Amino acid sequence: MAGIPELNEFRAFFTGEVEAAAPEIERTDRIPRAVLDGAARIGAYRLTLPEAHGGFGLSTVELLPYLEAAAMGPGAGRMLVHLSNGIWRPILRYGDERRRALVSRIGSGDAVVAFCLTEATAGTGRDLRSRAVRDGDGWLLTGEKHLITFADRADWFLLVAASDERAAKDSLTAFLIPRDTPGFEIDATQRTMGLHGTGHAWLRYDGMRVDDAHRLGAVGEGLDVGLYFLDYSRISLSACMVGLGERALDEAARFALRRATFGRPIAERQAIQAHLADMRADIDAGRGLVRRAAEAFDRGEEVTAAASTAKLFCLNMIGRVTDLALRVHGGFGYSVAAPIERVYRDARGFWFEEGTQEIQQLVVARQVLADAAETGR
Repeated sequence: MAGIPELNEFRAFFTGEVEAAAPEIERTDRIPRAVLDGAARIGAYRLTLPEAHGGFGLSTVELLPYLEAAAMGPGAGRMLVHLSNGIWRPILRYGDERRRALVSRIGSGDAVVAFCLTEATAGTGRDLRSRAVRDGDGWLLTGEKHLITFADRADWFLLVAASDERAAKDSLTAFLIPRDTPGFEIDATQRTMGLHGTGHAWLRYDGMRVDDAHRLGAVGEGLDVGLYFLDYSRISLSACMVGLGERALDEAARFALRRATFGRPIAERQAIQAHLADMRADIDAGRGLVRRAAEAFDRGEEVTAAASTAKLFCLNMIGRVTDLALRVHGGFGYSVAAPIERVYRDARGFWFEEGTQEIQQLVVARQVLADAAETGR
């Protein structure tokens, strides 16, 4: 196995090879096999995997610049790095020996696991409508999921469902379900505004029988299983927002230098300079919040609120930064010929990944109130 990829070469892959494939990805809504194989070749799927499972064993802090680099290219590329370097975590922690053997295959690119929590008719926590009912030595699962990333090509699905009707913290149970399970409908027809190539899909199942061997963790541990991925995921996505912000700033600055009005580059105009300065400050502030959350995660601390704080700030940051980048570009930025057009669309996916702004606000506010109650005693 080759060593840890050099960061500049890693960035060059996503801003070069993956960027060159962007027209095909946009047209077909699929990632070309050459890109998938190339990501495996440079070690994109194994950055954080433990060395015992064929990975490089990078810490979350060490992963951050790689996430930023991947996010500077098309959205599908950063999703490859983001998901593969996080989805192994609940499998390794809660899976039996057979399930844990899947981790090395994720790192090599020979297996894809989709995370299945979101439902169209419910929330993503205790409110899940999917049901898992005991049936002898197995379970009967009924319900649906939607907007499930890489469901078009996933081999396994980490799916969380309610195993009782109490809507309590221990009312959810997780399962690692193979793609070929009878009765498992995978409808990969959900087209999205951006993030093309990420294979979002509906999942439907009605009385689908799943052997108890496919349960991940104990009965009632589904929320813990989900959060073990979500805490990492919110930090990882926030790092991706920082990287995409850098791409938007780069595009805006380069355009400002070459676009002239009234005989002068618009880069010389104070209004444009103010936009660029605000973008720079926003991106740097987001990077600091992400690093703080990542350091706490690496120390094994409780980071649910810190991860949500980073995501709350960064999703607002990437909105402001891409809005300003589009304004710097003027009308040209609204055309598909401008790279900022795709960057702008890809950025909007962050509004919904791993919880909306409003969900992050609730998580952060609960911690603020809990801290106040504790210190006020």
